[in-house]
Amino acid sequence: MANTIGNQSAKTISGPFRADIALVLKILILFAAGFSAVILHARFRNPIGIPGHHGLEFMALATATALSFRFRLRGVVFSLGAGSALFLPFLGFTDPFAEIVFLLPAIILCLLADAFRIKGKMAMIALFAFGGIAYMAIPVVRLIIHAATGFPYKSLLMSPVYATAMHFVFGVAGTILGYSIYQGLKRL
Repeated sequence: MANTIGNQSAKTISGPFRADIALVLKILILFAAGFSAVILHARFRNPIGIPGHHGLEFMALATATALSFRFRLRGVVFSLGAGSALFLPFLGFTDPFAEIVFLLPAIILCLLADAFRIKGKMAMIALFAFGGIAYMAIPVVRLIIHAATGFPYKSLLMSPVYATAMHFVFGVAGTILGYSIYQGLKRL
């Protein structure tokens, strides 16, 4: 069948088209996962007195999606989904710097995982450490914001070391959960 470009077979047209659809689906899933991480954070916000406890679900979603999709901007797309959810007014976030703070963990996790190519059994341990470091960026950035602007963060006013350590612990726990979800889905 002739067209304005010339004769083309269906095989040459559908190949790139399928790849584009697959990439769009990956981007939508990553965006939805980031969006869901913030929605879960807002929905299950309860004052249990342990800083960083939402790192469990946040880093689980970030890790499972980062391991499932291997393209460079996966952390950015996840973070854009998280940042987009923060603009919903009914979620009740009162932190004016929440967009900055919630954008960092997924980006840092993917940057560290891509920068350090570790093989073998150490790769899993390194991934867990990267997840803890990535989620620990939240209280570190909040400390910088507090020092620069004076905006008070209750968990940091009590003990910044404890808050930072607990963010690391829950970041590692969430990364372990996300890695387990990824391994479980891979076996299906």
